[in-house]
Amino acid sequence: METPKRLLLADDDRSLSPLVQEYLESKGFVCHLHHNGFDALDDFRKSRFNLCILDIKMPMKSGYELAAEIKNLEPDIPFLFLTGQADKEDRIKGLEAGADDYITKPFSMQELYLRIKAILKRTEMYGRLKNQHTKHEIGSYLFDAESREISRDSQIIKLSAIENKLLKLFCTAADGIVLRDEALKHIWEDENNFRERSLNVYVSRLRNYFKEDPGIEFMNIHGTGYKLVVKS
Repeated sequence: METPKRLLLADDDRSLSPLVQEYLESKGFVCHLHHNGFDALDDFRKSRFNLCILDIKMPMKSGYELAAEIKNLEPDIPFLFLTGQADKEDRIKGLEAGADDYITKPFSMQELYLRIKAILKRTEMYGRLKNQHTKHEIGSYLFDAESREISRDSQIIKLSAIENKLLKLFCTAADGIVLRDEALKHIWEDENNFRERSLNVYVSRLRNYFKEDPGIEFMNIHGTGYKLVVKS
């Protein structure tokens, strides 16, 4: 069973917002409602949400201010602004602030629901693509370039910044072939002899990290570079 998506709704309209909350919960969402930015921000710090719906014109703390503070806590959180029909400048400013969408009051509940679904779908797709670019399966190991970790069963190895760059280069290189000059420029931005000796050391370290899987080999290509080979 799919876990319900969690929404944070901040709107000082005490007549409309409870109806919005009730409608969204009837659609299967978990919706937390707050009538000011301070309570909404406090709840965001304590809970996990998939999307924020923020009224722009709230007293004490505007939707813009609330969005900026939320983005500081979780940069990738999507949000949708609620704005007045005539407030064209608000809509432009909201999109410039990084809003994923906006909807003008008064609005159709169904339109709000469809816009929320569209944002969540885009966000999930982006998350999958992001993971594809940062996570790589290498034999029986999983390499996470974002967290700089190699994991196998319960074993976790933390990589240094240079080790992480080098392994990512192997994972993204055509046929797993990393040219020596390419690696030196990519990692250290130069090609001196001292760095070349350092490169040999870092390749040896990677070999040691993956030694538990005999199907993984970092081969020397004489005079050229290295090749990552993963045997099935």
